[in-house]
Amino acid sequence: METRNRVMKATLGFFALPNEPSNIVDPLISNLITLLCTILLTSGEDGRSRAEQLLHILRQIDPFVSSNLEHQRRRGCVAVLELLTKFRSIFSGSDRRNFSTLPSAFVLPNRDALFLGERIIAYLPRCADTNTEVRKISVQIVALFFTISLSLPKLKAPGNELDLEASYSALTSLEDVISILRSDASIDQSEVFHRVVSSVSVMLTKDEMTILLHSCTSAVCDKIKQSADGAVHAVIEFISKRGKELNENDISRTTQSLLSAAISVTDKHSRQEVLTAISCLAENTNSNVVFDEVLTAAGKDIITKDVTRIRGGWALQDTFYAFSQHAVLATQFLEYIISVINKTSALKSEGEKGESNISESSLGDNTLLQAAVLSLTAFFRGGEKVGKRAVEQNYSSVLSALVLKLGSLHGLSVPSQQEHLKPLLTAFQSFCDCMADLEMGKILARDGELTDKEKWIDLVQEIACCTALKRPKEVSPTCTILSKALNKNQRFEREASAAALSEFISHCDSAPALLEQMVEELCLHVSDESPTVRSLCLRGLVQIPESQMSKYVAQVLGVIVALLEDPDESVQLTAVQCLLKVLNPSAKEAVDPIMINLSVRLRNLQVSMDSKMRANAFAAYGALSTYGPGSQHQAFLEQVHATLPRLILHLHDDDISVRLACRKTFKELAPLMEIEGLRTLLNKHYFSSDRRSDYEDFIRDLTRLLCQLSAARVDSYLEATIQAFEAPWPLIKANAISFSSCMLALLHEQRSFAPYFSQVFTILVAKMCRSADPVVRSASNSALGLLIKTVNPLKSYTPHLDRIDSFRSSQDTTTHPVSKPPAQQQNGSGSDPGEHVELRDVDSKAE
Repeated sequence: METRNRVMKATLGFFALPNEPSNIVDPLISNLITLLCTILLTSGEDGRSRAEQLLHILRQIDPFVSSNLEHQRRRGCVAVLELLTKFRSIFSGSDRRNFSTLPSAFVLPNRDALFLGERIIAYLPRCADTNTEVRKISVQIVALFFTISLSLPKLKAPGNELDLEASYSALTSLEDVISILRSDASIDQSEVFHRVVSSVSVMLTKDEMTILLHSCTSAVCDKIKQSADGAVHAVIEFISKRGKELNENDISRTTQSLLSAAISVTDKHSRQEVLTAISCLAENTNSNVVFDEVLTAAGKDIITKDVTRIRGGWALQDTFYAFSQHAVLATQFLEYIISVINKTSALKSEGEKGESNISESSLGDNTLLQAAVLSLTAFFRGGEKVGKRAVEQNYSSVLSALVLKLGSLHGLSVPSQQEHLKPLLTAFQSFCDCMADLEMGKILARDGELTDKEKWIDLVQEIACCTALKRPKEVSPTCTILSKALNKNQRFEREASAAALSEFISHCDSAPALLEQMVEELCLHVSDESPTVRSLCLRGLVQIPESQMSKYVAQVLGVIVALLEDPDESVQLTAVQCLLKVLNPSAKEAVDPIMINLSVRLRNLQVSMDSKMRANAFAAYGALSTYGPGSQHQAFLEQVHATLPRLILHLHDDDISVRLACRKTFKELAPLMEIEGLRTLLNKHYFSSDRRSDYEDFIRDLTRLLCQLSAARVDSYLEATIQAFEAPWPLIKANAISFSSCMLALLHEQRSFAPYFSQVFTILVAKMCRSADPVVRSASNSALGLLIKTVNPLKSYTPHLDRIDSFRSSQDTTTHPVSKPPAQQQNGSGSDPGEHVELRDVDSKAE
């Protein structure tokens, strides 16, 4: 066997000889072919082994059959024809008599041993060769293969079924073509090739056709362009006629073969022919399997190559273009890409429900997402009229997918975010260009790369607004898709969905059914685990069109009441801001049942460290006054009086927005309190002044009015004001000191308030000595001076200030000097630490 192989190898080496001198080379080649036939004749002892030897020799000749040199192709084809003729003769006529004593199963190989699919696709390109002789011989080779195969037994197995009548009819047609070619009758070359392909399509079993398609890469990439084009056309016809017989695995392997061919071919026209074959495969089989293979191949290229610099262009991008321009496949491919983008996340775990570990997505998901985004960009750019029509028909699903993916990318770490964000923005911008949405394109160009959370949420809302204004018909289907996205596991996708819906809802006044559905979804997700989703859902609810708000106001107010106690302060702030918006159109019947509930919650938020929260909480409290005269009047009035000390103290807040809100709220609440002279006082210039001296003047005048109220009311004011001595803001402490001292100094029934006098006096001494804030020390100093003037009338009722003894001992080590009160200056008191004793002694003497 080894010697025979060496002889065969040496023999085939001569096939590469040049064509000249022909008188020497041609007889030599003829003799070598005879030698090959002899090797075949003497090989093996049964039909199968001879068939294996035949295939071995034919595969060795294949490089010459597909050579770019014409004389080598002719020699190869002649050798193949002679070998097949000899092989056929072995099992027929006189040669078969040598095996007459053996069973036919031993003598004859079965049909599968010929590997018809592999062999036929190897010789089909030669049937479209530029050389006439090569074409004639190749057609004979194909016919001879089928003549032999029809005479051989075949295994009974699924995929081997064959319609013998149709096969013999096709073979007859093929022999007619051969007869015409031998007679040199004029016949159109393309017609000959078409008849050959049609006959082959009938005579191959399913398994043979599958193998042919799997093995088509070399034929499609034939060195002779005319032959390569013929092979592509043959593949297209085979797929058109027999594609329905392929299973998913067959489709996958065929797609891989054609993609390999498309990548190998650099000629633009030839590549386009191959892409047509891939499109034909997708159209006539399971298109999603073809799309899967194309996208997977694109992902591999993204990992291993710089796809922007591939010589001759990126074949996969050309494939995307081909799909986008295909009348049948364009919509299917677009829907497929969108489904991949929706299912594939660039982020796993972070922000997902039920997950705590943060990790990047697998390499496969990352590359698949990148490939899908690039394919979408190519679709927008290369789809022309067909692609544009498909995008228009799927506008809502495309926009939703882009918006959701834009949101999800903001959950990535910064390096990964930039890696994915830029291609997505390019795709989004291409979408705008494709749809001529110029305004949306400007918005993306301006803010697309901003990664701050508030910025990208604003971006999503602007996109939604732009869509609603330009394409109102797309609002309903887009909202339907985004509403479902609120249930996604990925937190950032839910946030993007909520952001878009919170804007779209304001454009649903003409679609009551859609509005009802959106309100239901937003109310359902105000309990989402993401504070951003909760805030955005509430923002959306207060964007309900005014014409429809009366129907939903009770529902919206219920949500606001719940979120005023949200554990996240940003959600609380949103709730207060939304309350301000929704109170204006609210019906009195909707507010009355929850008025006290709202009042209590707003009071809790008025002491927030966030100045924006304080300002809005005071402003919302003032807005509630509109509903004060209703059925809850008395209960609300009690809430107002409970809030009044805090409102007075924050009239001179550190933050100007809080001051303004308190002034406005005070004016709104004043009519409800029915305090004589209050409204006149609030219209004086010092009420609106930011100077502290004006504020203190206002406090003194206001106190005179308040002290005219019942003792119980004043008692509650004093209690609330004294509690404010421990406020976290120095200015509010100072305000509380000034307000409380004014009340104590101006009370007509001072004896009943003696305990407060003692308590405040003690605290003021401590504040004056301990406080690090000049404004608190100054206020304490002034207040002590004011209170000392009121000591004498309380001689027989003021309790002994024993607590000051312990206070003095705790101050022995302090380094802060004590400011001298005006009253002590009049008595000639010094400013040393012993001053504490003098103050206590004054009080003791009073007793």
